Amino acid sequence: MKPSILIVDDEQEIVKALTRLLVKRYQVHGFTDPQQALAFFESSPTHIVLSDMKMPEVNGVDLMASIYKLSPKTRRVILTGYADAEMAQAAINQGHVQAYLDKPWDNEVLLATLERLINDLKRENKRAFAVKKLKQKNQYLKDKSEASELISTMMLSSNEHSQQQTERLVSSHNDLINLSANLVASHTQDSSGHANRIAQQAKILAEQAGLPMELGNAIYLAGLFYRIALTEQDANLAGTPLEELKPQALHIWQKLPQLSSDILLDTPMLSASAKIVSSAYFVWGSTHCQLDDAEPFQQDNSVYALAAKVLSLVVFLDLYICGQIDGELHQPVAAFKTLKPVMKKYFNGKLILEAEKLLCQPLPNHQYELPRTISQLNVGQVLAQDVFDRLEQCLLTQHSVLTEANLETLKLLQEECEQPMLVFVYSTAPTVPKSADDTTSEVDKLAAG
Repeated sequence: MKPSILIVDDEQEIVKALTRLLVKRYQVHGFTDPQQALAFFESSPTHIVLSDMKMPEVNGVDLMASIYKLSPKTRRVILTGYADAEMAQAAINQGHVQAYLDKPWDNEVLLATLERLINDLKRENKRAFAVKKLKQKNQYLKDKSEASELISTMMLSSNEHSQQQTERLVSSHNDLINLSANLVASHTQDSSGHANRIAQQAKILAEQAGLPMELGNAIYLAGLFYRIALTEQDANLAGTPLEELKPQALHIWQKLPQLSSDILLDTPMLSASAKIVSSAYFVWGSTHCQLDDAEPFQQDNSVYALAAKVLSLVVFLDLYICGQIDGELHQPVAAFKTLKPVMKKYFNGKLILEAEKLLCQPLPNHQYELPRTISQLNVGQVLAQDVFDRLEQCLLTQHSVLTEANLETLKLLQEECEQPMLVFVYSTAPTVPKSADDTTSEVDKLAAG
């Protein structure tokens, strides 16, 4: 859906001219009467309000002040033909105006200003949603802790007490892992659930490839925390496509396995995961692959090295599919077709075959998250993540079962975005809706592993 904009100017010709300019990019609502515009906004708030400064009855400052009270998130822009510094300051202070443009306006400047404000709004919505999710996760952990405390006070015998204490310690242990993983994901701007997704996939792929079962949990944790070293770096580093990184940032990515491993080694329970991460090579399919670094990765066939190859394969594939390598989204099938010649240099045929099955032909006995383009979606599939519109507002929620109407909505959204979109679905439908994110349920299995 296009962003919406409310245009207010007492001159009809100006409203028409602005509408012609903006109608291809925005849902435009034009008014010459500020009072009517305000009444419309009360029932249908828009993303941007673009108003003249001097109008009969209500001036731009007062209008923007009213708009701000009704919807603080709405971006506000003033157009004026008068060079009045005092009024401009009033617009900024009282109307909370974010942009102040002269008449006659420059089309390119106006369009660029509106685009900047929309991008600001997207970031704000995205941050707000991330904070909301983090609060929900923290509340979930708090509720679990309080529930455990209540259970412990109800214990009657020493045997029951011992058993409950053990269960409580295991639960607290898993909750701490979950919270730590959420914090790492939040700092590294992992809004697509990359770490949780590749952790699930790596654990399943290790099983399918015949690696020892006892390595499953270590591989899963390695997937959750392989980017922990990025928490000490610029938060934007993880969100920049690998091929676009500047030399200094690229150097950090190339050294990421050792940097993250050093941090994980400080925690004894993560020592096995640290060994896996230290042997990984995450840039094997990029133009930045260096033969000197890749040669040990190719030749080492120890158990931990094989686990590292599993992790390296799913990490790069997920980043490549999701546009974090070259800035372009790729269908899983197309990704394998492109990357398979390079894969054969580093990974054995069985591992490549099992990875292709995992991502392109979902395994019936496992539930995990898969990236899919809009054209690959089918009625009945279950969303593994919320889907957002162009302004990062939630359009469809996690666990929604896709209908024909949903598919049409997603197709329209992709057309408006004028670029491919990825949606994340479950490989098989969840049997029971989850009260927290997938990381929690998977982490809770660690004690049993």
